[in-house]
Amino acid sequence: MPLLAMTSGCANDSNDFVELQALLQPGKAQPDPRIQPLLDADAPRLQVGFLDSGLAGVMLLENSRDGVRTWLSVDGATLLTRQGMIVGERGFGAGLMASDIAQSMDAVLGGYRAETVRFHSFLTGNDRTEMRSYKCVVENRGDKIVTIRGTPTSTRMMRETCNSTDQNFVNVYWISNTSGQIVQSRQWLGDFAGVVTTRQVSE
Repeated sequence: MPLLAMTSGCANDSNDFVELQALLQPGKAQPDPRIQPLLDADAPRLQVGFLDSGLAGVMLLENSRDGVRTWLSVDGATLLTRQGMIVGERGFGAGLMASDIAQSMDAVLGGYRAETVRFHSFLTGNDRTEMRSYKCVVENRGDKIVTIRGTPTSTRMMRETCNSTDQNFVNVYWISNTSGQIVQSRQWLGDFAGVVTTRQVSE
């Protein structure tokens, strides 16, 4: 599984690049060439943690297109998000290639209870794509205070419970009561990658 950019402090600090190099996968001599320009530009950062593997660090925003943000790790793996909800990934194993989360997104960001359906496309070990559908229930779990960038932040906690014939998972989202954005989350990427947590670091 790829390693993430464990950076801290000012993005233009030369120590950032040294820290990135120290976290490359064995056999790699240099970080992905796209990383340094993002550091130089002080690109927005997303703190992530994979609960099953214990991998944790920071990913940098590579681009934003048609509402989808692409976050880049030090060795080129990516997470794709739409308004804070993960819609795909590349490089983290046989995980989530794409998803249709429109119904769940409306309920999560709208703050209301709803029964929804979401669709996931997974890459299997045979390099084939498998489509799965899930019935979900989105619930408003009330106001919660979370610490974002060292500041207590008032949020609304939304829980999404999803089931298929042989899989089930729970996603949790914390939405800022001020900005209306997802500032923290716990989301499932599939049986291989498991659960990833996200938290805003910088915008």
